[in-house]
Amino acid sequence: MDSKNRAARRDFIKKMAAASVSAASVSLPLASFLSSCNLRPAISSKVDTVILLWMAGGMAHTETFDPKAYVPYEKGVESKRILSTFPKIPTIVDDLYFSKGLESIGSVMDKGAIIRSYKSADLGHILHTRHQYHWHTCYEPPQSVQAPHLGAWIAKELGPLNPVIPPFIAMGQRFTVGEAEELKTFHSAGFLGTEFGPFLIPDPSSGLESVRPPQGMSVKRFEARYRLYKELSQKSKVMENGSD
Repeated sequence: MDSKNRAARRDFIKKMAAASVSAASVSLPLASFLSSCNLRPAISSKVDTVILLWMAGGMAHTETFDPKAYVPYEKGVESKRILSTFPKIPTIVDDLYFSKGLESIGSVMDKGAIIRSYKSADLGHILHTRHQYHWHTCYEPPQSVQAPHLGAWIAKELGPLNPVIPPFIAMGQRFTVGEAEELKTFHSAGFLGTEFGPFLIPDPSSGLESVRPPQGMSVKRFEARYRLYKELSQKSKVMENGSD
């Protein structure tokens, strides 16, 4: 890994850590809200954390983790002749090959697994919206109810490691670019209840903004509103069977 890539990697880790610290440093009102939610683990966990790196976009399997016959690019080459534009390299696992450039991942594949049998359903060919919804929720759209994100299921079954830190945190998911509608749809706890939904940190470099009251509202005023909300909800018959 050259110095430029190392610097980029350090910067990525630094920003992720900053966002995590920002979420962990939250006091009221989020801490009091999380403490009041009945987020108890339903099953025992064998791992501490699940980190999903969702890299939407054009990573072809034939040029990453399932390389085919290598055809070097040259001007005028027929597209039907091209299967992989990168030569394959061996990994630490016998008879397992990746495309050139993935040497670091290949060196730790004795601790991982490659699933090459997956075949996506015909949900509209290259229509990203439907396929991303399917992947994140395991439900094929359209649905008559809002389906929970995979992270919401984990939050419901395992709960938080720390009562003041949300069990499901989504970082870097901006709704102002790309296909915003489907992101809002599947980034939800759906029918599980909002207490299991994602805590969104759109910009990891300014994660603290995600735990502050709205602009123009003091923390004291926000806390007063939250106390009033809890008082009213506790007196409501609807909340006897409602979601936190």
